[in-house]
Amino acid sequence: MLGIIRVLTTEKQEVLQEHGRKMENLYKVRSVTHCIPEQPNGIYDEQSEKEAVPKIIELAQQMHAQYDLAAITISCAADPALDETRVALDIPVLGAGTSGAHAAAMVGSKVGIIGITDAPPSRMKEELGNRFFSYDFSPNLRKTTDLFSDGAKEELLKVVKGTIQSGADVILFACTGFSTIRLKDYLVEQVNVPIVDLVEAQAIAFQLIKGGVRNE
Repeated sequence: MLGIIRVLTTEKQEVLQEHGRKMENLYKVRSVTHCIPEQPNGIYDEQSEKEAVPKIIELAQQMHAQYDLAAITISCAADPALDETRVALDIPVLGAGTSGAHAAAMVGSKVGIIGITDAPPSRMKEELGNRFFSYDFSPNLRKTTDLFSDGAKEELLKVVKGTIQSGADVILFACTGFSTIRLKDYLVEQVNVPIVDLVEAQAIAFQLIKGGVRNE
C-alpha cells in the first residue's frame, strides 16, 4: 500500500482523497492519505515550504508506524522534505516533482512546466536537466485554493497554449492541485502534446517498487 502525504490542509474528504482515488482508478494502486496540519493554502512560497518540512517528516513517521506501507509519496511538486524523509524512514519515499520530471523526460525533449509559483520547483528543474524548456504561470492563480475559482481552467489553458506555441513539446504540471481540479482531462481535449500529471506520475513510479507491482 502507498502512503500519500498531502501538503494542503483540508477537512473536505473529496479533496483530501482525490489523489488516492485517481491512482486507484487509473492504476489500481491501494493507498491511504493524510495531510499535514495548519497549511490551508498548501505550499506556495519559500516560507510555506519551510514551515511544512518538519510536519511532513513527522507525518511520514506516524504513517509508517500506523500502516503496512510499501512506500510513501509526498504529493507536492516542490518535493519538500524528500531527502530528510528518506533518511528518517526505511521504506522508499517518492516525490511528485521528481516523478513528474522523469515521466516528462521520457516523452519529450522540450519540457514546458506550468505552475503557480514565481519559479519552477528547483528539484524538478534539476531532474529535467537540458530537457527543461520553459516555465509559465498565471498571475491570477498563485495558491492551490485559487484553482477552485471560476475560470481557473480557462486561464490555465491560455498559459498552456502559449507555452506550446513557444516551442514546448510536452507539458509538465508543477502543482498537484491541477490533479484535484482534473486539469489534464480538460486540456487533452484542447491541445495535442503530451501532458504529465504529477499524481499519475507518482502512481507510475510506485509501480516500479515491488510493493506497487504486487498491488496492481
